[in-house]
Amino acid sequence: MKNKLLVFDFDGLLIDSYSLLKEVFATYGLDLGDEDRFKNRRKFLKYVGGGKEFLANLALFSLPNKKTLRADLTEVYREEGKIFEVFVDHLNTLIQNPTCHVGILSRNFTYESGVTIRKVLENSGVEEKDLDFIVPISAGTNKRHVLLGMSSKRYDSKIFTGDEISDYKAAQASHYIPFIASYGFDDRNRLITKGEISEEIIYDSPSNLVLAVESTLSQRHSHPFG
Repeated sequence: MKNKLLVFDFDGLLIDSYSLLKEVFATYGLDLGDEDRFKNRRKFLKYVGGGKEFLANLALFSLPNKKTLRADLTEVYREEGKIFEVFVDHLNTLIQNPTCHVGILSRNFTYESGVTIRKVLENSGVEEKDLDFIVPISAGTNKRHVLLGMSSKRYDSKIFTGDEISDYKAAQASHYIPFIASYGFDDRNRLITKGEISEEIIYDSPSNLVLAVESTLSQRHSHPFG
């Protein structure tokens, strides 16, 4: 019986989205700034920039080329995007585990983002056809509502992995065990100071996060929220 539910975020957590975004945005004269500053901005400001980039980027965002930018971003994701290598075996192992429901919940910016995610997973060597679900959501959708909809009394363990303060809040509000990456869209300092997230559930590399999830599933160690 599948009595464990594992939900993974995509951008920033499974894939180095910053590098892909920076590559495509640069072709439109948009400057995301360096990665550390990118991680310390809030939501939409991540894309329009801060300080010296803000006014120039904001003006360009108002031009009628956003659809082309999004199309180019979609193409780059599908042709070049691959998830962090350590997650390939991790996801494939979970997919084959008869006790686990596993899939992805994502607010990816590309067109037909569910197709994009499957293509990236396929390119990476993940058996995406055997995933239990891939759920793309729009920019205005709170992940908490989706996580609550996925909940069921059949699960004795529910895990959500993300990389932003909002991911942590969604996990907490929907009673999932949170695992939060600091190598994604929000850095460690922002997660702790702005999100008030315990350092015990923040992971600075994909490999450390994978080890923590595997440890929790095997019950070798107790999780601080367990």
